[in-house]
Amino acid sequence: RRLSVSGFDSVSRAMLIARDPVAFVDAEVMGDAVAAGSGTPGRSVADFERAHGQTLFGFVRTLGVKDDDAADVVQESLLRLFDALCAGQSIRDRKAWTFHVAYRLAMDEHRRFARGLRLMNARPRLAAVEDPGADVERQQVWSEVGCLPARQCAVLFLRFRADLAFDEIGMTLGITASAARSHCTQALATLRNRLGEEAD
Repeated sequence: RRLSVSGFDSVSRAMLIARDPVAFVDAEVMGDAVAAGSGTPGRSVADFERAHGQTLFGFVRTLGVKDDDAADVVQESLLRLFDALCAGQSIRDRKAWTFHVAYRLAMDEHRRFARGLRLMNARPRLAAVEDPGADVERQQVWSEVGCLPARQCAVLFLRFRADLAFDEIGMTLGITASAARSHCTQALATLRNRLGEEAD
């Protein structure tokens, strides 16, 4: 499932207007005259959704949140980014900040609706978010990634799909950068062993 920009506009746009009509309408009026990255909160969040919304949705899905709930998590994450910007909060790295919010909201979803279930049992395979044009070998690799422990799986997705640095991954998952690097190293070693054995 792809989280389209139109889907964001039809639901989240209305919620953004409800939360702060002045800020959002101001962003609409300014239009193309506002330089990228220097606009109002409404425009900034819309630009962020266009650039990272699909990757954010894929990340939430890898955490085991179903499509409809994952879309809700993404929308709530974007709305919280909007609220923070409207409140004048200084966010050095909006991408890492929003991914961290989405991660916490996804964990809330598990606690609320999947009590008693282990994350690995609830999490779908990464193949569900594979690009349609991906080749067979790449699909095989990401299918194996989906079999890794939840934390390693999340680290690899953030590193190689969301293109986050290890300090940003640490911020997102609530761990240190060195721990994120260690999880990545262990996961890659496991993948090499598994894929090497299959090749033999």
